[in-house]
Amino acid sequence: MKVEKNKVSIKPEATIGETMQFINDNEFGIALVVDGEGRLMGTVTDGDIRRALLSGKTMDADIAGVMKKNPIVVPQSMTGKSIAELMRINGIYHLPVIDSSGKLVHLESERIYGAIKESLTAFIMAGGEGMRLRPLTENIPKPMLKVAGRPLLEIIIDLLKAHGFKNIILNIRYLGDIIEDYFKDGGDFGVNIKYITEPKPMGTAGSLSLLEKDEIPEDPFIVMNADILTGLNFKAFFDFHCAAKYDFTLCGRPYKVKIPFGYPIIEGDTVRDFREKPEFTHLVNSGIYCISPSLIEHIPRDENFNMPSLIKKACQEGKRVGVFPLQEKFHEIGRIETYKEAEKFYHEEMALSYINRQKK
Repeated sequence: MKVEKNKVSIKPEATIGETMQFINDNEFGIALVVDGEGRLMGTVTDGDIRRALLSGKTMDADIAGVMKKNPIVVPQSMTGKSIAELMRINGIYHLPVIDSSGKLVHLESERIYGAIKESLTAFIMAGGEGMRLRPLTENIPKPMLKVAGRPLLEIIIDLLKAHGFKNIILNIRYLGDIIEDYFKDGGDFGVNIKYITEPKPMGTAGSLSLLEKDEIPEDPFIVMNADILTGLNFKAFFDFHCAAKYDFTLCGRPYKVKIPFGYPIIEGDTVRDFREKPEFTHLVNSGIYCISPSLIEHIPRDENFNMPSLIKKACQEGKRVGVFPLQEKFHEIGRIETYKEAEKFYHEEMALSYINRQKK
């Protein structure tokens, strides 16, 4: 399909943060960087941005330093049939069309976020007892606690559905009948829901071993906790995993650690520099993962087995394990205090983007 250039064009002085938001809003998964005269300078995808952030780039850096400078392009004179064949041969979904002077004419795109195949799957771990949220969870499972008038789990399913994840597997145990009675087969919520019931606590990865062979998704799938609110573009996360051919990708959120003392920079036995109360940022586990189906056979059956153990096992066995830097807002509901803050987080950080997605 032809996409008008103004819908995907961005200036080279735009920041990484601005470009990330632009890509998330335009539904095409790409930004085309053009100069003041309309000439194509390069292309940028969400994956390009995440890799740049991992290499040390900041959200305030110019996108010109991240873009792919020599993308595949085609002349305006090429026929639609030839363009489609070129995209098929090269395994690409976007192809800029330029005129003889290098100016962008339009974008040919075979995929938009609103036209995602129906087979994408998300596995949500919703079986915990929510002990730190007592007494709120004495008679209701934590995922069914209401935020902005709706169960938390309903908001999560809505977010996944908006990004094309319409096959939902719910891992339930504690008061699971309440969850099952509310969502049933998912039809009323625009998704397909299957249930996996834990016979006992099996950890954050152990319940995946309960999937029968015919229940295991053919494609990589999202695995996440049921106590998270986030503005993450789940489809971009999925694409990042697939493009790099990872076996396991964890979504890492930035966590700042400030040392309250002076910090010497030492080389050998010599101090080369000195930093006063430095602050370091590390990527920590967010409880959101993308997993390739082949990894399920590495999870022991009928045992308590956690995601950190699966990650270590995958690394030890030489699997490709990646990390996706989460720059979007994130809020975990684990205690009474964070539950009280969830309503504010939803209205300030998520409600507007949710409304915009519904309009598209």
